[in-house]
Amino acid sequence: MLPQAIEHVIKVNIKGKDYLYQFQNAWDPVKRRSFSKHRITLGCLIDGKVELGRKFLRDNPQYKDVELTFADNKLCPVGMPEVSLSTAQMVLNRTKTLNAGASYVLEQIAIQTGITQTLKTVFPKHWQELLSLAIFFVIHPDTSLSNYDVIAQSSLYPAAVIPSQRISELFESINYQPSVEQYLQLRLASNKESGKNNYWVFDATSVSSFSQTVHNAAHGLNNEEALLKLALLIDEKTAEPLYYKVPDSSITDVVLLKNLFARSAKIDEEDISLVSDREFCSDQNLQMMFRNHVGFVCGLRSDLKIAEQTFEAEAGSLRLCLPAAFKSSVNCFCAMREILRHSGVEQDKLFLHVYYSKEREADCVMNMTQLIEDFKRRLTDGEVPNSPYFRQFFNPEEGADGKNRYVFNVPAWTQFCQSCGFFLLGSDRIAHPDKALNIYRQKGIVEKSFNNYKDRCSGRRLGYSERALEGKVFITYLGLTLSLILHKRLQDADIDPERAPRLISELNALTINKFVTEGHVTYLWHKIPKRYEDLMKKLKIKIPCPICTI
Repeated sequence: MLPQAIEHVIKVNIKGKDYLYQFQNAWDPVKRRSFSKHRITLGCLIDGKVELGRKFLRDNPQYKDVELTFADNKLCPVGMPEVSLSTAQMVLNRTKTLNAGASYVLEQIAIQTGITQTLKTVFPKHWQELLSLAIFFVIHPDTSLSNYDVIAQSSLYPAAVIPSQRISELFESINYQPSVEQYLQLRLASNKESGKNNYWVFDATSVSSFSQTVHNAAHGLNNEEALLKLALLIDEKTAEPLYYKVPDSSITDVVLLKNLFARSAKIDEEDISLVSDREFCSDQNLQMMFRNHVGFVCGLRSDLKIAEQTFEAEAGSLRLCLPAAFKSSVNCFCAMREILRHSGVEQDKLFLHVYYSKEREADCVMNMTQLIEDFKRRLTDGEVPNSPYFRQFFNPEEGADGKNRYVFNVPAWTQFCQSCGFFLLGSDRIAHPDKALNIYRQKGIVEKSFNNYKDRCSGRRLGYSERALEGKVFITYLGLTLSLILHKRLQDADIDPERAPRLISELNALTINKFVTEGHVTYLWHKIPKRYEDLMKKLKIKIPCPICTI
């Protein structure tokens, strides 16, 4: 609710500074003239902007964070004036209530990141429809697009209701070249101009399609669904997918795919740095990345040939938990060794980072102990577990009766416990352990957000012709972009990104009244609960205005 205007305000210039006072006059019947009964100091006027004083705000907290303007001896709150109850009732009788909270937040994210402006530049006639469909994908991931027009009638989206036929025509009008490629080039240019010097997470995934005409799709085991590969280049700091490509299904080499990105996106190969997990980083792949000058931060196994010696040398000292080795920014004990690798005539520099966490060690041992106990119970019941961990910790032995029995492998358990609580990273250029780990952790945030988005959209198959499919993939990409940026902002605000689906659902319940009269459209927000105002502030979203309390 907007506070009332402050009346009877005068401006007094004292030593070149304008001060604001509220005064009240009274009539003196004896002297037959008015006099100043009292005067309250409100604040000052600096470059035309009202700055209220601390004492006044302490006594009148309702004016905190309220923007005021000085005119006609009044301080008036900026925004729509408060609506009376009778007027509000009349508005309700002639208005429509729309779900608006989630769409407002996502639209603000698009505006703040420049996505909206880029869409306006590339798609000047259709940008509102494209953004509306992307927002719909994020808010209603399990709902078919055929229901868009029904849901849009009760929602606040940038565009009006879009009929199903219009959606199909819109998809068919979008071509990767030149429209989508121009959009991606502008997003890349915007990122590079910001001078962030970011690592980009390079990853590939697949989406299901029933389209039989898409030549880039590879059919799954059931030969009914076609798996369409989608390669993404993601800014690890903002979580925005800056570029995507639908490569030929036969391309599996990550370095070749990276080179394909570099040629397609028209960026230097050195600008693409891989952030990958330890399943990818074999000795052979490390050599391949060095040979192709691919920047990287990757997880390493402790038994990897190049990392084994460093791990054995640093593990003992890290277990001592010396304060000098502790990095508070990553909450673990760290060590780094620089290794020179010889590849032909060149010498490659590799930074090996070893990390140790007591909490990680305790969790790892306890979780594995519980799993071992479960294996033992299943063996007692006559079941042989089919698990790599079972095969790691249990050895088959032939008993006296000729039947196989399984014996716990103590040496394997000892070796496991020696590595618990440790993990290793390797990088060709990041020498600081905390910086390398922060970069690597961002990959986890991005991947988890992306997988959640895919899981929630699993029921939405891309059943379109190849021409329409390009448009559908682009809208899916836009929705993914908004979703990942939202997840990243939640993570930066110390809010678990896993809560994103629930928070989106809760925000979507915030409503706005659309009131149409004499050709003008007025939007009046219902009162937003304080917890959601606080959430918007943490997400760096401006609280919507005007707000009407009914």
